[in-house]
Amino acid sequence: MSLQRGSSKVPERKRNHPDVILVRVKESSGFGFTYLSEGDYHRAADHFLLPALAYAKTDVNDVEQRRTLAYDFLWRYFAKPHGREFFRENIRWIAAAAAREKFHQEAEFGTVPRVIVIERRNNDDGIIIRAAAEYLDHPGYPRAVIVGKHIYGGGAAHFFDSAAEFEKAGQKAPTQDVWLPQIVYRLYEETPSVVLGMPKPGKGQELGVECQALSFGMRARLHERKVPITKPRR
Repeated sequence: MSLQRGSSKVPERKRNHPDVILVRVKESSGFGFTYLSEGDYHRAADHFLLPALAYAKTDVNDVEQRRTLAYDFLWRYFAKPHGREFFRENIRWIAAAAAREKFHQEAEFGTVPRVIVIERRNNDDGIIIRAAAEYLDHPGYPRAVIVGKHIYGGGAAHFFDSAAEFEKAGQKAPTQDVWLPQIVYRLYEETPSVVLGMPKPGKGQELGVECQALSFGMRARLHERKVPITKPRR
């Protein structure tokens, strides 16, 4: 999952889990969850699904019931994203469970997508779980900026559908809710499609940010700005 600067496409191996599941609850915000291995992915899904199945007194081997439960809780989250019953960790579990049920057959053939997006369907209130191949085509700006580390499972995310959208956000003054896109914009002239960042202690009382870009084994470039932008525009 780590960035490979200037590398060619890596021969594809069988894939039984996604590297990232992106949950776009609103148009430009949501979560980006990472899964380091097939075991990590299944543990996350089972953290939600096994207790839910036991509570519903449903057979764990009943494919339709598993899918119904996973999709039902995913819908509840989208309908009430700020509900007290939802927090970062259990949303990560629900996302893994719903994606696992959606791509159950693909897992049998080792063709689970590397990047999966869960978002509202156009023109109605439905939800779609889809392969997100666009994240494998790196346009030079981050399509997703995630607060967190990939080894910690990711976290809150902001999404950008164009370079202009990212530039507009990056030029704004940081706020308590939106601050990582501004830092990424200030530091990097070009990035892969997904950038993660997490605060870390700096020298003295300063607070730094540790960033990591994901290329998903594809050709991508990460270029720092020759002249860093020091002050976001207000």
